[in-house]
Amino acid sequence: MKVAQGESLILLEQYHISELIAGRDLDRSRIEQIRAETRKFFSTYTQLDSGFIELELVARYNVMVEQHDAALVFLDRGDRQRAQELISSTDYHRNIRAIHSLAIGAQREYETYYLQRIAALERIANEGFWIASAVVGVAVLIALVLAVSLIWQVGKSVDWLTADAERLAHTEDHGQLSAVSSINQLQRLRNAFQSLLDTNHERQQQLAAAIQAQQAQLEREMQLQATIRALSLPVTPLGPQTIFVPLVGHLDAERSKQLEQTVLNAIQQRRARTVVIDINGLATLDEHSIATLIRVGRGARLLGAQSILVGARPEQALLLADMPADLFRFARDIPAALSLAG
Repeated sequence: MKVAQGESLILLEQYHISELIAGRDLDRSRIEQIRAETRKFFSTYTQLDSGFIELELVARYNVMVEQHDAALVFLDRGDRQRAQELISSTDYHRNIRAIHSLAIGAQREYETYYLQRIAALERIANEGFWIASAVVGVAVLIALVLAVSLIWQVGKSVDWLTADAERLAHTEDHGQLSAVSSINQLQRLRNAFQSLLDTNHERQQQLAAAIQAQQAQLEREMQLQATIRALSLPVTPLGPQTIFVPLVGHLDAERSKQLEQTVLNAIQQRRARTVVIDINGLATLDEHSIATLIRVGRGARLLGAQSILVGARPEQALLLADMPADLFRFARDIPAALSLAG
């Protein structure tokens, strides 16, 4: 139950960090409050239980806090995309899964502990029976009947609780414990165990809801990235049969494929006769970029359009000199390209 409480606090901080970076929540004071509660909880928790799992869980939480702080630094600098990439990275989600696994492992240790307590109670009942038989002496028959009755009630209740504990220890389903004898200690033990199961089930539901919210957030981020990729290669009409495509940044494998599809689809849809490609914004012009331009030029020619490259810088001109002479026409700027198109 303690581990489940700590895990809930960790997931609550993760949720608020995601909302803050996504721009849906602007109140950072809530994050500080959650961290204060979490550190206070772990401070008390590690004093009582300082096993390997507990210490590892605290260490994993500190790693998550460092990742969150790094993401907030990027957010404060105005780089929301870097912040989102950080909390969507493989290392970040691996750490979250490790926290969940540690919490489950600790809960199983606590279940084993309660099974041991039940077994100890059964041993105490058996020992009490023999001690009572020796002390009573003369009233051995009456004591024997009473002891047997007590042992039968305790043993039956303990057997039921043990069977329930073994069943629930190997499943994640929520369930009710069997009814036990009216003995007060057994009732208290049964109620405490049931409370633990109910709390654990509630924490699991909260965790499932948090994971579902995280998955929805990842889907929104993937849609946003797809939109950004689509906007990074705009096609602008410069005339009835002329389209303009500016290239900015780097042409990696994904953007190269997108460029080819975008240009050829635009030629077909707009019935363009001329494609003006501005390469001035390209950060680098390497063999891969030149090969991509050549495929675009050949595809455009097969669709009946000529390709004009504009904005070549001096260092780019030497690399473009070896391109097929009949594939592209070159112009200094857009007005010059329009005159060639005309």
